[in-house]
Formats: sequence, structure tokens, C-alpha cells
Amino acid sequence: MAATASGQGRRAATRAPGAVAPVLQDTTSGLLAVVVSLLAFGLVMVASTAPASNPALARFLVLKHTLWLAASFVAGLAAYSVDYHHLRRFSIPLLFLSLGSLCAVLFFGATVNGARRWFRFGDFLSIQPSELFKVALCLYMADFLAREQDRIKTFFKGFVQPMVIMGAAFVLILKEPDFGTALLIASVTFGMLFVAGIRMIHVLPAAVASVPLLVYTAMHMPHVWQRIMTFVDPWADAQGSGYQIVQSLIALGSGGLTGVGLGASRQKLLYLPEANTDFVLSIIGEELGLIGTAVVLILFALLVWCGIRAARRAPDRFGSLLAFGLTLTIGLQAAVNVAVVTCSAPTKGIALPLVSAGGSSLVATMVAVGLIMNVASHSEAEAPPPELGAVKLTRKHARDTA
Repeated sequence: MAATASGQGRRAATRAPGAVAPVLQDTTSGLLAVVVSLLAFGLVMVASTAPASNPALARFLVLKHTLWLAASFVAGLAAYSVDYHHLRRFSIPLLFLSLGSLCAVLFFGATVNGARRWFRFGDFLSIQPSELFKVALCLYMADFLAREQDRIKTFFKGFVQPMVIMGAAFVLILKEPDFGTALLIASVTFGMLFVAGIRMIHVLPAAVASVPLLVYTAMHMPHVWQRIMTFVDPWADAQGSGYQIVQSLIALGSGGLTGVGLGASRQKLLYLPEANTDFVLSIIGEELGLIGTAVVLILFALLVWCGIRAARRAPDRFGSLLAFGLTLTIGLQAAVNVAVVTCSAPTKGIALPLVSAGGSSLVATMVAVGLIMNVASHSEAEAPPPELGAVKLTRKHARDTA
């Protein structure tokens, strides 16, 4: 019987990505349907927010987004087609390559609105290294936590090593500066450690000690502290520091239940900055109303559900942690963006995944989606869902072994 189970595990590990198990067929096809729907929303909104007063610029923006959309599909397909087990050997090189790009962008990156976060190559091509680092981090953490499963509860191997990697990236991204993305990668790192079964006695002191450090850092970064004060009362300076969030709230409030109609937004007419990127959800709320906004939120909830389901049913620990980390990254980024545009959190430069106009962000997210589908496609109907360290994602395994 043990030999049969072992044989099933080997077959699961060697199953081609295209051979989708029946139990997960709905997961992969459902995830694809959700992603295509969000991408369609994004393309429509990029066209809707393009400046009607400048047709040439509008055509350029739509063409640019369409080309990035095509590139993201190719990247996602490549991530889905390559057996994710083979990627483990590249986890460390990709991690150091992405860390190197985070260093290089501080010296050779283009400065936009006071931040040096992008490599610019002409008008069409811009690459944000921090977006690529999110995928590299999840790949490395999944490989590390699966490889060091027996020592994950030790302090130096299980806690200090991933903290050094995360800390280095945190400091580099903070130097750009990009406080929001730095907090995002820290949250994903701690989330993956928690799911992998790290001892909380190692995490809690570090978490408590980091609070005053984060407060001190925010107070000594003028733009971050100003955003926090604006979040507390955006109407105190509605024409100054609070202008963007006030215009976002006006857009959301103007939409009502059904919206003012696609393309009929007033806030996109140079009132709301970043209307096609960070604040695209505000325009969706204005043009398509509460119903349109709810549809987008439901799609993201379904995306997260599909990702967690893929993680629960993954045939091995590495695949389970990889799918979980990537799903957490996309879900947290979407949640932060929604919180920002509704003034539930201080303003951060974080795009809405798959919907906002963007280049490397869109490609990185599609690579993440492709990898999640890759993990799902290697699962078998007979294989019980694994237990991820200290956190049991399903009770089925416990019932089967009782």
C-alpha cells in the first residue's frame, strides 16, 4: 500500500502541466476565467481613461497596454508550461539576480515623482525590479522552507536566514523609496513562514520590535508621514496633500449603484491623478457604480479562493508553499489597493493587479498566475491535501488518517 502511495506521488510529480486532474479542472479553468475577466476589465478601463482630448495619446496608451497584455500572456503561458519542480534549481540565482536589480535601479533607474523605481528604455518599455522580486521571493521561500522542513523550527536556520534575505530587499526597496511594497514583501515573508510552521516564539519578539522601528522610519520619511496624516483627515487639505484621495472618494460616491456610464467619468478629466493605474478602481466605481466595483472585488475573492485551493491540493510541500505565497502576494496587493482608494489605508503607490495599466507589474502577476495553475495541474484526485506545517489548511487529511 505504501508502494502504491509512493507511485501515485511520483506520477503526480511528473504529470505534464496540460494534463489537468478532474478534481482540479474547475480550479484551473476557473482561475483562467477569473484572470481573463480582470484583464478585460483592465483593457476596457485603460481605453476609458485615455484622454479623449488627445486621440493620438489615447491610441498610444491603449496600444502600449495591449502590447504589455500580449507579453504577459506569453509569460504566463511559459510559467504554466514548464514543470514547476524544475524551477527549484533556479530559485537562488533568480533571488540574487532580482536583489542585484534592486541595487542597480538605485543608481541607474529613472526618477519619476521623486522615486527611483524603474528602468526606462524608450517610451514603451519600463521595468520595475520590485515587481519581479515578488515572484523570485516566493519561489525562493517555497524552495527554502520545503528543503529545510526539518530545521524550520530552529532559530538561526528557520528564522534568521529568511529574515536576512527579506531585510536586504526591504532596505533596498525602502531606498527607492517605496514603503508600501517593502511592507508587502515583509508581510508575504512572514505569511509563508507562519504557514510553513515556524515557531511563534521566534516571530513575536521580532514583530513587536519592528513596530517602533517602522514608526521611526515613517516619521523620518516626510512623504510617508504626510500620507499618514492625510489618511487621518484627507479633507484638512483637500486641495493639497489630500487632493488625490478626496478626488477618489468623489469618484466612488458619484457612481452610486449603477454608475454614470462607461466612458462618462468626470474625475478622469485631469481631476484624479493616476486614474488608469493606482486609482483605476475609483473610475470603475464612478462609471460602473457599486455593481461594477462589487464584480471586481468578487473576481479577486475567487482568484484567492482558487489559489488557496491549488495550494491545499498540491502534490508536494514546495508546490503548496509556492501557490500559497503567490496567491498571498496577489491578494494582499489587491486588498491594499482597495483600501487606499477607499481611504481605509494611507496612500501607497501599489497598482490593482491585472486591472491597472502597467508593464512589468502585469507581466509579473501573470507569471504568478501561471505558476499557480502549474501547481494545480500537477495534482491528483487521489492525493490527499497536504498539511502545511503548523497550519492545517484542510480537515480532510485528518479524517482520512484517523
